[in-house]
Amino acid sequence: MMLGFIGTGGITEAIINGLFNHAGHEAPILVSRRNQGRSKRLAETFDLIEVVDDNQDIVDRTDWVVISVLPGQTLELLSTLRFRDDHGVISLPAGINLKSLSAHIDPASRVSRAIPMPPVAFGLGPTPVCPPDSDVEALFNGIGAAVAVEDETQFTALAASTAIMATFFAWIASNARWLEEQNVPAKEAAFYTTSVFQALASMAARVDAAELQRMSDDCLTPGGLNEQVLNAARKAGVIDTIQAEIGRVMERLQRAGKP
Repeated sequence: MMLGFIGTGGITEAIINGLFNHAGHEAPILVSRRNQGRSKRLAETFDLIEVVDDNQDIVDRTDWVVISVLPGQTLELLSTLRFRDDHGVISLPAGINLKSLSAHIDPASRVSRAIPMPPVAFGLGPTPVCPPDSDVEALFNGIGAAVAVEDETQFTALAASTAIMATFFAWIASNARWLEEQNVPAKEAAFYTTSVFQALASMAARVDAAELQRMSDDCLTPGGLNEQVLNAARKAGVIDTIQAEIGRVMERLQRAGKP
């Protein structure tokens, strides 16, 4: 699979780092000079990276083209490119549905949407893919785990759920800052907080969906410390507010995906 990336943002860099450092990728990868600093860094880090000035040149010389630009730029960019019928296209921007993508890459017909997240740089984390495609799934299984769905509404729901990332990091940072306020040294505060969240996430990854709520319940004892904090979060509406907002994110993505 000869890969070319049009758009060299943070996710492109994460995917490429994951491919070379964790997936054993050994083929050349073409990247656009869209972000000069990042494309230069990638070329200096990996011998198999070639920075290309012309987007059409990337298309002409690759089998799979990964589109990683802003959503508002995607269809305009695709309309300037000429694809072969044997091309595969992986689209990363949110809100651009398969129907719109397909109309802009004719005569190519093999197109998938994907939502890789920053941990793929370390070979970690799920990447939603729609529709299922064995080559696309193999790509993302190499840097984490592909979660392939046929239904684009399900894919949009998975995309919406990723909007929790910034909140997750802010929660960890807040916990670490609070420890610092209690005179715990900054290094130890950050290490302790991140280690706790990492350990809890590792435990959660080992169970099925039905057991997740049980894990929360198992942390609770009547009048205990975990019960106190969870009850406060529920009373303040924190959990319900986040869930409702994720629902509004999904509605936003669905509106954006309409032609």
